[in-house]
Amino acid sequence: MTKKLFFICVSVFFAIAVFAQNDADTKKPKTTVKTRIHDDGTDELKLKPQSEYDGIINGSRVTKAEKNFPFVYESLYHLDKEELKNTSNSSDDNIDIDDVSRVLRSVSTMQGMKYFSTTKNKTLVLYEKAYMIEGENSKKKIADLNTGNADGQISYCYQKDNSFGDIFYRLNYYQGEKNMLAVFTTTSTIGIGPFKAIAPENLKIFIFVEDKGDEILLYLFTDLDSAKYPGIKGQITESMTSRLDAVYNWFIKQF
Repeated sequence: MTKKLFFICVSVFFAIAVFAQNDADTKKPKTTVKTRIHDDGTDELKLKPQSEYDGIINGSRVTKAEKNFPFVYESLYHLDKEELKNTSNSSDDNIDIDDVSRVLRSVSTMQGMKYFSTTKNKTLVLYEKAYMIEGENSKKKIADLNTGNADGQISYCYQKDNSFGDIFYRLNYYQGEKNMLAVFTTTSTIGIGPFKAIAPENLKIFIFVEDKGDEILLYLFTDLDSAKYPGIKGQITESMTSRLDAVYNWFIKQF
Protein backbone atom coordinates (compact mmCIF):
# COMPACT_ATOMS: atom_id res chain seq x y z
CA MET A 1 0.00 0.00 0.00
CA THR A 2 1.35 3.40 -0.96
CA LYS A 3 1.71 6.18 1.63
CA LYS A 4 -0.95 8.21 -0.16
CA LEU A 5 -3.45 5.34 -0.15
CA PHE A 6 -2.61 4.64 3.51
CA PHE A 7 -3.38 8.22 4.58
CA ILE A 8 -6.61 8.20 2.55
CA CYS A 9 -7.72 5.01 4.34
CA VAL A 10 -6.85 6.46 7.75
CA SER A 11 -8.74 9.66 6.97
CA VAL A 12 -11.81 7.71 5.87
CA PHE A 13 -11.61 5.56 9.03
CA PHE A 14 -11.53 8.59 11.33
CA ALA A 15 -14.30 10.31 9.37
CA ILE A 16 -16.50 7.22 9.80
CA ALA A 17 -15.63 7.02 13.50
CA VAL A 18 -16.50 10.69 14.10
CA PHE A 19 -19.76 10.33 12.16
CA ALA A 20 -20.69 7.23 14.14
CA GLN A 21 -19.96 9.01 17.42
CA ASN A 22 -22.01 12.06 16.42
CA ASP A 23 -24.84 9.79 15.30
CA ALA A 24 -24.71 7.92 18.60
CA ASP A 25 -24.82 11.21 20.50
CA THR A 26 -27.95 12.33 18.66
CA LYS A 27 -29.62 9.05 19.60
CA LYS A 28 -28.87 9.35 23.30
CA PRO A 29 -32.07 9.62 25.33
CA LYS A 30 -32.52 13.05 26.86
CA THR A 31 -34.31 11.57 29.86
CA THR A 32 -32.43 9.05 31.97
CA VAL A 33 -33.54 7.11 35.02
CA LYS A 34 -32.02 4.97 37.75
CA THR A 35 -34.06 2.86 40.16
CA ARG A 36 -33.27 0.84 43.25
CA ILE A 37 -35.42 -1.37 45.50
CA HIS A 38 -34.50 -2.16 49.11
CA ASP A 39 -36.64 -5.01 50.43
CA ASP A 40 -34.03 -6.82 52.50
CA GLY A 41 -33.75 -4.40 55.41
CA THR A 42 -31.06 -2.27 53.73
CA ASP A 43 -32.08 1.26 54.63
CA GLU A 44 -29.27 3.36 53.13
CA LEU A 45 -30.37 5.59 50.27
CA LYS A 46 -28.17 5.02 47.24
CA LEU A 47 -29.57 7.45 44.69
CA LYS A 48 -30.45 10.50 46.80
CA PRO A 49 -28.83 13.71 45.51
CA GLN A 50 -27.10 15.84 48.12
CA SER A 51 -29.02 18.99 48.99
CA GLU A 52 -29.86 21.41 51.76
CA TYR A 53 -32.78 19.11 52.60
CA ASP A 54 -30.67 16.10 53.58
CA GLY A 55 -31.30 16.76 57.27
CA ILE A 56 -35.06 16.92 56.74
CA ILE A 57 -35.08 13.73 54.68
CA ASN A 58 -32.88 11.77 57.06
CA GLY A 59 -34.81 13.03 60.08
CA SER A 60 -38.17 12.11 58.54
CA ARG A 61 -37.44 8.48 57.71
CA VAL A 62 -39.90 5.77 58.72
CA THR A 63 -38.78 3.72 61.72
CA LYS A 64 -38.54 0.03 60.84
CA ALA A 65 -39.82 -2.50 63.41
CA GLU A 66 -37.77 -5.67 63.74
CA LYS A 67 -40.58 -8.12 62.93
CA ASN A 68 -42.15 -6.05 60.14
CA PHE A 69 -41.47 -5.89 56.42
CA PRO A 70 -39.38 -2.81 55.51
CA PHE A 71 -39.43 -1.40 51.99
CA VAL A 72 -37.66 1.47 50.22
CA TYR A 73 -37.97 2.30 46.53
CA GLU A 74 -35.83 5.00 44.88
CA SER A 75 -36.00 6.55 41.42
CA LEU A 76 -33.73 9.26 40.03
CA TYR A 77 -34.66 11.02 36.79
CA HIS A 78 -32.79 13.54 34.65
CA LEU A 79 -35.55 15.28 32.70
CA ASP A 80 -34.80 17.45 29.69
CA LYS A 81 -36.85 20.65 29.92
CA GLU A 82 -37.63 20.71 26.20
CA GLU A 83 -38.99 17.19 26.42
CA LEU A 84 -41.02 18.15 29.47
CA LYS A 85 -42.61 21.03 27.58
CA ASN A 86 -43.41 18.74 24.65
CA THR A 87 -44.82 16.03 26.91
CA SER A 88 -47.13 18.43 28.68
CA ASN A 89 -47.88 20.67 25.68
CA SER A 90 -46.79 23.60 27.84
CA SER A 91 -46.87 27.15 26.50
CA ASP A 92 -44.39 28.22 29.19
CA ASP A 93 -41.10 29.40 27.71
CA ASN A 94 -39.08 28.25 30.68
CA ILE A 95 -39.82 25.69 33.39
CA ASP A 96 -38.53 26.83 36.77
CA ILE A 97 -38.91 25.88 40.42
CA ASP A 98 -42.07 27.99 40.76
CA ASP A 99 -43.69 25.79 38.11
CA VAL A 100 -42.57 22.72 40.06
CA SER A 101 -44.03 24.23 43.24
CA ARG A 102 -47.39 24.68 41.56
CA VAL A 103 -47.36 21.14 40.18
CA LEU A 104 -46.50 19.44 43.47
CA ARG A 105 -49.33 21.29 45.23
CA SER A 106 -51.95 20.65 42.53
CA VAL A 107 -53.25 17.52 44.26
CA SER A 108 -56.58 17.58 42.43
CA THR A 109 -54.81 16.89 39.11
CA MET A 110 -53.94 13.43 40.46
CA GLN A 111 -57.59 12.46 40.18
CA GLY A 112 -58.02 10.00 37.34
CA MET A 113 -54.30 9.30 36.97
CA LYS A 114 -53.59 5.76 35.79
CA TYR A 115 -51.15 2.96 36.54
CA PHE A 116 -50.40 -0.46 35.13
CA SER A 117 -51.39 -3.33 37.42
CA THR A 118 -49.09 -6.29 36.88
CA THR A 119 -51.43 -8.41 39.00
CA LYS A 120 -54.42 -7.75 36.72
CA ASN A 121 -52.25 -7.14 33.63
CA LYS A 122 -54.07 -3.99 32.60
CA THR A 123 -54.10 -0.23 33.05
CA LEU A 124 -56.37 1.03 35.81
CA VAL A 125 -57.35 4.36 37.34
CA LEU A 126 -55.19 4.80 40.43
CA TYR A 127 -57.11 7.58 42.20
CA GLU A 128 -60.85 7.80 41.68
CA LYS A 129 -60.78 10.93 43.83
CA ALA A 130 -57.92 13.21 44.89
CA TYR A 131 -58.09 16.64 46.49
CA MET A 132 -56.81 18.82 49.31
CA ILE A 133 -58.83 18.77 52.52
CA GLU A 134 -59.33 21.27 55.32
CA GLY A 135 -57.54 19.23 58.00
CA GLU A 136 -56.08 15.89 58.98
CA ASN A 137 -58.29 12.91 58.03
CA SER A 138 -61.12 15.17 56.94
CA LYS A 139 -63.07 14.63 53.74
CA LYS A 140 -64.08 18.26 53.35
CA LYS A 141 -62.69 19.31 50.00
CA ILE A 142 -60.85 22.59 49.51
CA ALA A 143 -59.18 24.14 46.47
CA ASP A 144 -55.53 23.33 45.83
CA LEU A 145 -53.28 25.68 47.81
CA ASN A 146 -50.74 26.05 45.04
CA THR A 147 -49.84 29.72 44.73
CA GLY A 148 -46.88 31.66 46.08
CA ASN A 149 -43.77 30.15 47.65
CA ALA A 150 -44.40 26.75 49.24
CA ASP A 151 -41.61 26.84 51.83
CA GLY A 152 -42.98 25.73 55.19
CA GLN A 153 -46.46 24.95 53.87
CA ILE A 154 -48.34 22.10 55.57
CA SER A 155 -51.45 20.83 53.81
CA TYR A 156 -53.58 17.70 53.87
CA CYS A 157 -55.10 15.58 51.14
CA TYR A 158 -57.48 12.71 50.54
CA GLN A 159 -57.19 10.04 47.86
CA LYS A 160 -59.63 7.30 46.91
CA ASP A 161 -57.11 4.61 45.96
CA ASN A 162 -58.01 1.79 43.56
CA SER A 163 -56.59 -0.90 45.84
CA PHE A 164 -56.46 0.61 49.32
CA GLY A 165 -59.60 2.73 49.46
CA ASP A 166 -59.50 5.90 51.56
CA ILE A 167 -55.99 7.28 52.17
CA PHE A 168 -55.17 10.52 53.97
CA TYR A 169 -51.85 12.37 53.78
CA ARG A 170 -50.08 15.24 55.48
CA LEU A 171 -48.11 17.25 52.93
CA ASN A 172 -44.97 19.09 54.02
CA TYR A 173 -43.35 21.43 51.50
CA TYR A 174 -39.92 23.07 51.42
CA GLN A 175 -38.94 25.43 48.61
CA GLY A 176 -35.66 27.15 47.82
CA GLU A 177 -34.44 29.19 44.87
CA LYS A 178 -33.50 26.23 42.69
CA ASN A 179 -34.87 23.18 44.48
CA MET A 180 -37.87 21.83 46.33
CA LEU A 181 -38.86 18.96 48.59
CA ALA A 182 -42.34 17.55 49.22
CA VAL A 183 -42.97 14.90 51.88
CA PHE A 184 -46.30 13.03 51.77
CA THR A 185 -46.97 11.16 55.03
CA THR A 186 -49.96 8.88 55.56
CA THR A 187 -52.09 9.82 58.56
CA SER A 188 -54.45 6.85 58.28
CA THR A 189 -54.11 3.08 58.37
CA ILE A 190 -53.63 1.43 54.97
CA GLY A 191 -54.57 -2.07 53.95
CA ILE A 192 -56.89 -4.29 51.93
CA GLY A 193 -60.02 -5.59 53.67
CA PRO A 194 -59.30 -6.75 57.22
CA PHE A 195 -55.54 -6.70 56.66
CA LYS A 196 -54.39 -3.27 57.83
CA ALA A 197 -50.70 -3.62 57.06
CA ILE A 198 -49.41 -0.04 57.29
CA ALA A 199 -49.96 2.06 60.41
CA PRO A 200 -50.30 5.87 60.28
CA GLU A 201 -46.97 7.65 59.69
CA ASN A 202 -45.43 4.41 58.34
CA LEU A 203 -45.65 5.28 54.66
CA LYS A 204 -43.90 8.35 53.26
CA ILE A 205 -43.34 9.53 49.72
CA PHE A 206 -40.48 11.98 49.21
CA ILE A 207 -40.30 14.11 46.06
CA PHE A 208 -37.14 16.15 45.57
CA VAL A 209 -36.73 18.38 42.52
CA GLU A 210 -33.77 20.52 41.47
CA ASP A 211 -33.61 22.99 38.59
CA LYS A 212 -30.30 22.36 36.84
CA GLY A 213 -30.63 24.75 33.92
CA ASP A 214 -31.48 22.70 30.84
CA GLU A 215 -32.82 19.81 32.87
CA ILE A 216 -34.87 18.97 35.94
CA LEU A 217 -33.50 16.48 38.45
CA LEU A 218 -36.38 14.48 39.96
CA TYR A 219 -35.82 12.11 42.89
CA LEU A 220 -38.69 9.98 44.17
CA PHE A 221 -38.55 7.57 47.02
CA THR A 222 -41.05 5.61 49.05
CA ASP A 223 -40.19 4.68 52.63
CA LEU A 224 -42.46 2.29 54.52
CA ASP A 225 -42.76 -0.27 57.27
CA SER A 226 -45.50 -2.88 56.95
CA ALA A 227 -46.88 -5.64 59.12
CA LYS A 228 -45.73 -8.98 57.78
CA TYR A 229 -48.47 -11.05 56.17
CA PRO A 230 -48.12 -13.97 53.71
CA GLY A 231 -47.41 -12.55 50.26
CA ILE A 232 -46.92 -9.00 51.56
CA LYS A 233 -43.51 -8.60 49.92
CA GLY A 234 -44.89 -9.11 46.41
CA GLN A 235 -47.95 -6.95 47.08
CA ILE A 236 -45.94 -4.05 48.49
CA THR A 237 -43.32 -4.21 45.73
CA GLU A 238 -45.93 -4.26 42.95
CA SER A 239 -48.09 -1.57 44.53
CA MET A 240 -45.34 0.89 45.40
CA THR A 241 -43.37 0.61 42.16
CA SER A 242 -46.57 1.02 40.12
CA ARG A 243 -47.59 4.03 42.17
CA LEU A 244 -44.26 5.81 41.91
CA ASP A 245 -44.29 5.18 38.16
CA ALA A 246 -47.74 6.79 38.13
CA VAL A 247 -46.46 9.77 40.13
CA TYR A 248 -43.64 10.23 37.62
CA ASN A 249 -46.04 10.06 34.66
CA TRP A 250 -48.35 12.53 36.40
CA PHE A 251 -45.48 14.92 37.17
CA ILE A 252 -44.13 15.17 33.61
CA LYS A 253 -47.56 16.01 32.18
CA GLN A 254 -48.44 18.89 34.50
CA PHE A 255 -46.25 21.73 33.18
